[in-house]
Amino acid sequence: MLTRRSLFVLLFTIGGLVTGGTAAGLPWDKAPEQWTLADVFRILQNSPWSPSKFSLESNYTQRTTNPQSGIVDDSPVNGRNSAVVPGITLTRGHPLPAVTVLWWSSRTIRLAEAKRIEARAGAKGAIAKVDVNPLPDYVLTVEGDEPLRILRDAHEDLHDTVFLELENGGVLDLASVKYVEDGDTDVVRTEMHFARLLNGEPAIDPESAKVIFHCRANAKKEMQNRENALSFRVEFSPRLMKARGQPDL
Repeated sequence: MLTRRSLFVLLFTIGGLVTGGTAAGLPWDKAPEQWTLADVFRILQNSPWSPSKFSLESNYTQRTTNPQSGIVDDSPVNGRNSAVVPGITLTRGHPLPAVTVLWWSSRTIRLAEAKRIEARAGAKGAIAKVDVNPLPDYVLTVEGDEPLRILRDAHEDLHDTVFLELENGGVLDLASVKYVEDGDTDVVRTEMHFARLLNGEPAIDPESAKVIFHCRANAKKEMQNRENALSFRVEFSPRLMKARGQPDL
């Protein structure tokens, strides 16, 4: 049975053969009305908003800043006299299941998904209506019913194990989680929401080179012969996340 990822690869290949190299430039440099099916799958599979995933076995850590030396160390957290420094300890081990993560608040991604749904339904013509206004939050989605099961039944508090690591060394905390199982799509997804503004300023610099999405969860109720844990990070580059020259986060 084809997974969504393998189906994407198949249709992308077919689409590329059909278009035969007639399209020039990157899909997100064209108007959405000009996207081919191959363009749509390129955006959803291999674009700045859907980068290649590198899953690593990892452990969430909370280290502290030594109040005397200013050095980050592994001393036990003491909130009264130490600054807590969240982080991820990466270890080499067996590879974890690959996941699909999309920068969902991007207008480009939402338009591509709408056009994919239309193609699946055999619809023709204009792209389905999508609210092109910026979403109030930055939203990243983790796709699939198994990741949703694990995240919804997580032993951990996701506010402690899901966050964005910013280029300046800061951390953007998880604001809220939404589980999407119904609607006009065939893809189950978990939406991770992060605030767009911090102290009245953009939380993410659109010209930054790197933002890393960290996610870890272990299901409270383990199921036999199924994955019961998620532990991965995905790196995005905001400065590349531009559609027709304009930032699209």
